[in-house]
Amino acid sequence: MVDINNTNGQSIGSQSAIGAPYTPEEVCLNKQLFIACEREPIDFLEVERLLQLGADPLGETEAGEGDYIYGECACNSQENDSKDLPRLTELFLKYGMDVDNPRIPYDGGDRINPMWLFAFSTNENSIIALKMLLDAGLSVESFGEFWGHALGDLLDISCGDPAHSKFWNHACTWTLKMLMLGASYDYILEGDEDLQQFIGCSYNGYDVRKFRNWNAYRYEFDTSLCKGKPELCGSAVHIYDVKSGQEVWTIRVCLD
Repeated sequence: MVDINNTNGQSIGSQSAIGAPYTPEEVCLNKQLFIACEREPIDFLEVERLLQLGADPLGETEAGEGDYIYGECACNSQENDSKDLPRLTELFLKYGMDVDNPRIPYDGGDRINPMWLFAFSTNENSIIALKMLLDAGLSVESFGEFWGHALGDLLDISCGDPAHSKFWNHACTWTLKMLMLGASYDYILEGDEDLQQFIGCSYNGYDVRKFRNWNAYRYEFDTSLCKGKPELCGSAVHIYDVKSGQEVWTIRVCLD
């Protein structure tokens, strides 16, 4: 076991240049951070202590492996409604996590952008964590990793009937709330033509920035136009202001 307390006042993570391979000491420290994040309940004081020592939420936990701690935390958190994800995200950002600039670059293979794994977590707590990332300047590309995967799963893999199934209504609603949250940031929407097209910017006139208050809206699914079984693909999503009851936005899913 590496003595992670013997750092002479300097965090291990600060001793290596960007792009440099992780040392055995750093890998050990990162692994301890991952173990701490996976405990139930999480000891946040221990997590913060490890971060202070230089543990990297985007770092390797095994030499040469690309399993990023933050992505795994987001993916695994769905099992408990992501209750700890906002606090972990807050701490990771506090100690310098930059999803868009990992020390070892993403390669589309084993080293996957953690926002791709974030797509496995769609609920109230994960949207809170997503807002933290967006407020910290999450890039258009990284947000695209999230929404492309999350939406692709719902459209292409195993999406059931969101109009009549509680499970699929929950999954589709929260995914769309997270899409609309991202769209409420001008730089995200302006930089992503695919997102503009999917949410129907060309035929909606409501101020999309208001969707930052995600619980101010309810989502209803009309699957009557679906060809074959009812599902998200081929449906119309009607978004209503909760207070006024007025419809403010419509998404025609793959109908254009």
